[in-house]
Amino acid sequence: MNTLASIAHRDGFSLSHSATLSEAMACMLQNKNGSVVLLKDNAPVGILTEGMVLDLLEQEIDFAQAVLPFSKQPVITANAKRPVEYAFDLIVTNNIRRLVLTDDSGYYVGMVLQDDLFAFLEEDVYKVDLKVADILSGEMPQVVLLSVQKTLHDALHLMRHMKVGSVLIEDKGDVKGIITEKDILSAGYQHKDLQQSVTLLMSSPVLSASVDDAITAVIVRMKEYGVRRVLVYDRGGKAHAVLTSRDIFKHIKGNVARMLEIKLRHAKEIMDLLPHAIIEIYDVPNQQAIHWINRKAREQFGEEILEHAPEELFGAAWHGLYKSLISEGMIESFPVVMQGRNFEFSGTLSKNINSRYIKLIAKDVTGHEAIKQQLRDEVAEESKLRREQEYLMMQQSRLASMGEMIGYIAHQWRQPLAQIGGIFMNLESAYTFGELDEAYLQKSIDRGNEMIKYMSRTIDDFRLFFTPSEEKKNFDVISALQQAINIVSAGLNYHHIEVIMDKQEGEYRAKGSANEFAQVILALLNNAKDALAQSEHSKRVIHISLTRENNMIVLLFCDNGGGIKPDIISKIFHSYVSTKYESGGTGIGLYMSQLIMEQKMQGTIDAYNNEEGACFILKFPSFQ
Repeated sequence: MNTLASIAHRDGFSLSHSATLSEAMACMLQNKNGSVVLLKDNAPVGILTEGMVLDLLEQEIDFAQAVLPFSKQPVITANAKRPVEYAFDLIVTNNIRRLVLTDDSGYYVGMVLQDDLFAFLEEDVYKVDLKVADILSGEMPQVVLLSVQKTLHDALHLMRHMKVGSVLIEDKGDVKGIITEKDILSAGYQHKDLQQSVTLLMSSPVLSASVDDAITAVIVRMKEYGVRRVLVYDRGGKAHAVLTSRDIFKHIKGNVARMLEIKLRHAKEIMDLLPHAIIEIYDVPNQQAIHWINRKAREQFGEEILEHAPEELFGAAWHGLYKSLISEGMIESFPVVMQGRNFEFSGTLSKNINSRYIKLIAKDVTGHEAIKQQLRDEVAEESKLRREQEYLMMQQSRLASMGEMIGYIAHQWRQPLAQIGGIFMNLESAYTFGELDEAYLQKSIDRGNEMIKYMSRTIDDFRLFFTPSEEKKNFDVISALQQAINIVSAGLNYHHIEVIMDKQEGEYRAKGSANEFAQVILALLNNAKDALAQSEHSKRVIHISLTRENNMIVLLFCDNGGGIKPDIISKIFHSYVSTKYESGGTGIGLYMSQLIMEQKMQGTIDAYNNEEGACFILKFPSFQ
């Protein structure tokens, strides 16, 4: 559907309501249409035409005055969403040459000219055999002649007196030229003396036609020369009438309906060939009826739905579909289930001159829905398998963590167990040499109890450390770091590894599970410890630094253990990729570390090599 907005002129046809008459004249001359719309807050409040200006010229009005008080003609407007054919009735009925367009809020959108409607029409509207004489057979347009001896002021006075838009200039019975409203308007704007001869501004020669000429040829010539009127000669060569574009427009108005009917018939023939069902519904208040359906719709829904209410076809879905159409003017891919099949409806609510109608296109998506459901099922199955795989990896990670925990406990217990063994040996020696008295025994018991309490605390520390916590809390990052370092301190001391930690001033707090974060650090410490244990470096160092970037905490973790092999550094966060297969690594540690950082901490973890070894950079939100 072609709307009025599609053929509208938007620029050069409007001025502020506070403009002067002189400014309005300049606008008319520039747009070459002889009219200007006056706007207040972007809404049309008046219109000025050439005829009005000529009246003012004859009255010798001061053109420096504001234009609005002289704009007394009502503004004929139409909604820009209306179809083009809607404009024909308005223009002919109101005897105007232009139509002002507005949006739903009444704001100015543009202007449609009578000439634009000519361009929209097709030749079948004019009828192939329509002659100029056929248009002149009714009320005869009057030929108004003015002597070549007369002045521009005489031409102005004659136009206003005879209520015509032009006068022919004659000399001894021969037509020499033509003076139009536009010519007088231009002279007035340029402050030319209207007492000058009409010959100074008249157009010559005058575009002419014969009463026997085809109207289609006349319209083509009028468009070619950019004029709105032609002089018509009778068969004897005498000036017979002045034919204007408005005369032609009035005559062909009745043929517009015939043209639209032909177009509609052709369109429906094409729509019968389309692979989708098309339904046309006439819409009147509180009542709708299915008026026309194409071949595909007849096949899918049956001929019997014609002239029936759409509720009988759509069921309860019709009310939602119709409500969307009324509020939006259109729908797109509206889902409806009918007769056990899935459809998507798209369409528009349209208005022509005499009626309102709905056009809908139905796309059968039953097969698509089946494929979509299959894809949803496959995605659900894949997600289930992924969750199961992650669960298995989580369990494997926990088992690996338990093994590591036992190793840590062994490291932490080795010294107190040795000390308890020494106490027993001392007790035995004291007994052998007769040195065992009550005080010695009590001292040995106290020392043994201290060792046992230390070992018990170690068990509690490890148990709490490896207990997962789903609850997110505000925790101290430094404490979590120190907790992880304490867990592996015995192993680090055994391999003579020094941990250096520095930070910018201030508190470092994050939101999440302190234990899970500490396990990430623990995985990094274990990897660094294993790398440094095999290093021949004289000074083995792990360096941890904390800084801030905007609202993010940045933790840099580096060692001087030689770095990660280049062929696996890009894959070290993948599951089952390990940097230490020789020592029994599973590849779970860094994979789980990445999951914790990304999913639990809403952060990131990345790795790279520097000159001395491997570096890991962790970024996560700071809790203020």
